[in-house]
Amino acid sequence: GKHGLLIRKGSKSGLLLPQVATEHHWDVEHFLEWTCRKAGISIDAWKESDAEIFIFSADIF
Repeated sequence: GKHGLLIRKGSKSGLLLPQVATEHHWDVEHFLEWTCRKAGISIDAWKESDAEIFIFSADIF
């Protein structure tokens, strides 16, 4: 994968690096759900208006 995700909702946040989705063969929705899980929020919290989603690229060595 080229892009990682950071999801923030209230005081909770979760981040997954680009290679995680690639290694697990996740589609975009699964990537979003698992990033929410990492944040400790409901898996569909990314759909809520107060959730912030950040996409970033990373060079993994």
